[in-house]
Amino acid sequence: MNLHELSIEQKLAWNCNGYLVLDGFLSESECDFYNARMDEAFTRWRADGGANPELGQLSHVEQICGIIEHDDAFLELMEHPRMMGIMRDLIGDSFVMIDNDAMLKPPRKEAHTAWHRDTSSWLTVNEKPVPFMVKVFYFLSDVGNDGGCLAFLPGSVNMTNDQLPRVGKQEDMPGHVRMAVKKGTAVAFHGYTYHSALNNYSDDTRRSLIYNYAPSFVRTWPGYEPSEALRAKATTNLRKMLLGVTAWVSNPKAFEDPAAVT
Repeated sequence: MNLHELSIEQKLAWNCNGYLVLDGFLSESECDFYNARMDEAFTRWRADGGANPELGQLSHVEQICGIIEHDDAFLELMEHPRMMGIMRDLIGDSFVMIDNDAMLKPPRKEAHTAWHRDTSSWLTVNEKPVPFMVKVFYFLSDVGNDGGCLAFLPGSVNMTNDQLPRVGKQEDMPGHVRMAVKKGTAVAFHGYTYHSALNNYSDDTRRSLIYNYAPSFVRTWPGYEPSEALRAKATTNLRKMLLGVTAWVSNPKAFEDPAAVT
């Protein structure tokens, strides 16, 4: 098994469970940096009216859709070298950014979603199964067990819809695993994995940045299409691919030398 960033054990765990927990992916100083930029972005966004695309309206959270439009720091995080290697291991050498958000989940708030899959589709590319999407959460704060965790049903990526348990309350899902994680943890999960947000019973705000990657033939979600100003910043093959600026032909060299421009 030829892998770029993941260990064989991590890839097998991904295949079995449908998610990966990457402890300490961001350092303390990196988290402080992104938190400061995130606060500045929310201040500007609120002052401008706090508008989001229609498909980005969620209850019980505060969310900036298309956060990469608001600060180059978030644009650069989109193409984090280590995460690009992980996406190559999970998707292949050709993928695009289909949505991205900054999210604040306030204290004492109900969950903004119930148990669901993000997609009902599986893909086959080169005779290999490929996720329709892989979503990455970067947690910029500690998340306690009752702090509105992201939660998964391990193994559900390999279950049919009829095999999935149904519950009235998110926390009642049998066998679920909560992402009670430390600040700086990154969590990646398969779009077919059964997951939910849980209720935030704590006095803490859950802070996260979210990036959603998909094979390059998947379209960017409506409302998340890059602006002309953002497209003008696509000066490398890697960024052109991620923003869908040009048609992409699989080329591993672009990951080795992302500054190369064609």
